[in-house]
Amino acid sequence: MQKDLDPAQTEALLKNLVIPPRPSILQALDRARQPEEPDFELIGHLISSDLTLSAAVLKTINSPLFRRPNKIASVHHALQLLGLNNVCNIVEGLALTHVMPKHSERHPDPLWESANRIATISAYLSTSVHGITEDEAHTFGMFHNCGQALLAARFKNYRDTISRGERMARSEFIAFENSRHNTSHTVVGYLLARAWLLPEHMALAILNHHDYGIFDQPEDGEWQHACTLIALASLSEHIYKMFVKQFEHIEWRHIEPKLLRHLALELEEYEDMVDAVHDMLAQG
Repeated sequence: MQKDLDPAQTEALLKNLVIPPRPSILQALDRARQPEEPDFELIGHLISSDLTLSAAVLKTINSPLFRRPNKIASVHHALQLLGLNNVCNIVEGLALTHVMPKHSERHPDPLWESANRIATISAYLSTSVHGITEDEAHTFGMFHNCGQALLAARFKNYRDTISRGERMARSEFIAFENSRHNTSHTVVGYLLARAWLLPEHMALAILNHHDYGIFDQPEDGEWQHACTLIALASLSEHIYKMFVKQFEHIEWRHIEPKLLRHLALELEEYEDMVDAVHDMLAQG
């Protein structure tokens, strides 16, 4: 497992890549959350003032995969029902899509379409896993592959790199990224997570999410939490790929048992969850 980057490597990368600064709305939300009794009215107004972001928040939390008994009609309503931290964590992940370079003005970027679906599926799966919240799982699902969007903006041939890497082993793909671009999406995603002040265990999970050997290594509680994020996102990515009829990853039969064992999920229980997710994805 990797717990940090070489400072010289980090400096070289930051000279050649543009890491989007943390949006001002997230900084404003940080300030508004500091008092012992935060002003929910002010926080709701801050989120609602960004119409695109607030619409994305409501669309996300009203998804069938979040299984809300009643539709949430406003950001203020969401804050009352879900709580401040839950809503703000969801905002953090969704804000990421608004600062990245646009793939096309007319068509959604498949990288973000996939990230949104994986994040929502992760939130759904997390309800059956001990010690992790829906909003945290959702945030990691949005961020875990964010380095790919940054590399796609920097290198014209990076989407070709992704396409070629689809049939490679995970470690082989990371090596292929490094050979072509002198870095990998896991490293770039880690740098963005640090710049955006994400929790350290989440940044480390982004850095290591293609190294499935970490599930065989005994570590402390914080690292186990990072492994849980990786396991949820990996299962969610597989479920989404199966839904859109993409081929199964060549290592999946080796990886899947490790993930289920870590999450203490029985295969039959997981398969029932897959069926439920596919049904809900079909509902839109």
